[in-house]
Amino acid sequence: MSGEKSISTSDSTGDQDNKWSVLFEDERKSDDTEDKTEKLIGRAKLYRKFGGMALLAKQLDEGGHLKTTPSETGDSQFADHAQKEVGLENHESLDSPEDVQAEALIEQIEAALELVDKSLGNQIDYSIINHKQINTRDALEHELQSGTSIPELDIRFDKDGKPWISHSPRAGARFFFSKPIHKLSSKEVAGIEQRLSLEDGLGIFKKYYEDNPDHKVVLELKELGPSPDTRQAYLESIRDLLEQNGLTEAAIFATLSPSILKATHAVFPENSKILNGGICPVISYDIAEKSLEETPKEQEFAMKAPNLELFFSNSTEIAERPDGYGKQTGYLWTRLPLETVKTLARLNERGKVGAASLTLVNKFANILDKLSPKTAKKVREHYAAQLNKLGIRKQVAIAKNNPVESLKKTKEQMGDDAIIYSDTSPGEWAADLPEKPKQT
Repeated sequence: MSGEKSISTSDSTGDQDNKWSVLFEDERKSDDTEDKTEKLIGRAKLYRKFGGMALLAKQLDEGGHLKTTPSETGDSQFADHAQKEVGLENHESLDSPEDVQAEALIEQIEAALELVDKSLGNQIDYSIINHKQINTRDALEHELQSGTSIPELDIRFDKDGKPWISHSPRAGARFFFSKPIHKLSSKEVAGIEQRLSLEDGLGIFKKYYEDNPDHKVVLELKELGPSPDTRQAYLESIRDLLEQNGLTEAAIFATLSPSILKATHAVFPENSKILNGGICPVISYDIAEKSLEETPKEQEFAMKAPNLELFFSNSTEIAERPDGYGKQTGYLWTRLPLETVKTLARLNERGKVGAASLTLVNKFANILDKLSPKTAKKVREHYAAQLNKLGIRKQVAIAKNNPVESLKKTKEQMGDDAIIYSDTSPGEWAADLPEKPKQT
């Protein structure tokens, strides 16, 4: 989070109503319509996958003049239609069909960008993180162009220590047959089509952050090498890239591993953190009491396969292990390590975000919804209360179907401070959402 803001906190200033209207932020400094229009068209190109924005912007040059005439577009009636559509029949300043068309297009771009800003604002206000798997340049550009405010990027390292954006531990499209990233050199990974380094990914994201600094980026650290000895160097390489791009305050760190979270917090103590993985429904019913116990209890084991491992933990101590190194690592919790609880709680106390995942709980409750909605509600509320007792915020993935209703139910039953992971198109969040979350 930037400064002392959390994901769900909006600035309570006199400019609140215009927080997302940055089309004409230089209006008081200049009355130069051409400069304003150039900026507007530049924003339209930036978010060109949102609602077919490119179809509007590409017909205008940078100064807002029409590139094509009615005959060239094959629509000789466009000018008349545009006049009626935007109420320009008697616009005294328009003295040609081309002017009318350009003015109409600008009006449409303004309206489209209002929806972009509404979506961006809702994603921040309702703590919505885009959880789609992003592994390539095209995927990242598409999500940002479509209006994603907070993308999540999974990070893995090659054998030279260079970070890459990849959900899978393997470099190719074929999961079981392609080579692991950690066994390849930087040159070898770069030679694979569409592989995206963290350096290049941050360069793409930076354009959107500069347009609107409420954009954030979640970096999920899937692994930090084979041993604690590599972690410092790997984290410093990420720190250098963030500093070079001026994105340190925009970064939120997520991980499934308490040991990775601990190492990350040592290098990035001021950045928000999310502990992913799964708090197990039913068997972790008293997780708050267990997680606050001072006496260490070593109760943990891992189920391993060639490419996968599932780690179960009921320990108060942090297990130092090479999580995610060449594997997809999953976690199931029946209690959280005490040190992890304290780290996440202190972040919240300082106005940052310290969260743990209740996604498995919510998935379980989604099943119960079909059998007994009252029981499902009790499950959500109970586990939300458990994390509240620990001073930790909740991270919850919502259903893809009917996302607005799923968002509403999650916020009502698990708290307005719940951080939402969603695979939904950003266009869904340009809607009028149920109710504004409480300020925290």
